Amino acid sequence: MFDMTVLAQGIRPFFEFLLMDGALLIGLFLLITWAVVMLQQRVPFQSTQGSMMGSSSWRSAFVASIGGVLTPFCSCSTIPVLSGMLRAGVGFVPSFAFLVASPIVSEGVFILLLITVGILPAVVFILFGLALTSAAGVAAGGLGLAKHVTLQPTPQSTAAFLGQGPATWQGWQPSSRFAWLAAKQELRTVAPYLLAGLVVGGLIYGVVPQQALVNLLDQLPVGWLYLACALLGVPLYISPITALPIGLALIEKGFPVGPLVTFLVAAIGTSPPEVMLLFRLFKLPLVIAHTLTVIACAVALGLAIAFVV
Repeated sequence: MFDMTVLAQGIRPFFEFLLMDGALLIGLFLLITWAVVMLQQRVPFQSTQGSMMGSSSWRSAFVASIGGVLTPFCSCSTIPVLSGMLRAGVGFVPSFAFLVASPIVSEGVFILLLITVGILPAVVFILFGLALTSAAGVAAGGLGLAKHVTLQPTPQSTAAFLGQGPATWQGWQPSSRFAWLAAKQELRTVAPYLLAGLVVGGLIYGVVPQQALVNLLDQLPVGWLYLACALLGVPLYISPITALPIGLALIEKGFPVGPLVTFLVAAIGTSPPEVMLLFRLFKLPLVIAHTLTVIACAVALGLAIAFVV
């Protein structure tokens, strides 16, 4: 039977988490989104798209991974962009690198690391994530997985590689004003997911006994803990924004940062809805390869962060 005393004792911490962490996350979200939109306006990334047509080089994979980082989509919303890239004739290697980089190298996990363990782990997360996703694209191409793509290029198509927005820099004030409006619009879009994450995070922070998490850690060897966190995350659907409050609550409960990064990256990196959408573009072997890539990247990123923390 559920202990009502535990629930009553957790009400105050729940609302404290909801208000204080909610205000912090909203401010950071607006700031980070503003900076990303400013960068998208300043740097002509669209001009690099032509160099990736049919390409299978490390350079094209790295550029596509950077594009994935600068388009902070959830796993499902990456699929329409990927479809546009493939129809436009962008090579399989950069397309696959973009597919895994966009949700995996998540701004949500980056902000979480920045405000909890400092700038070094946050930067390592971005740089190592770029290296992993670039390598994943090259490896997928080297293994001949391109033959499992069912979508054929359409010469007249254009790929929406890096989202919408002004193609050229308009000057500091106009561009900054546009970035601020875009950040507020994006906040309105993700507000339901952010609120859901805050509620879940508040419940974890206020209600879940810390001893329950400690017991979970004690029952698993370190190596198996990372794999278990990745496998637990894959069938879930957590948006990059929802991951922030959930991650904060778990860290404040004493959950170690490395396994937490693995769990969040796996949960953000893929989901059952995305897998179903991928079957519109890929055959089964490539869908399986994508899922295994997400698991491998999640474990590797978690171990890397644990090493530098």
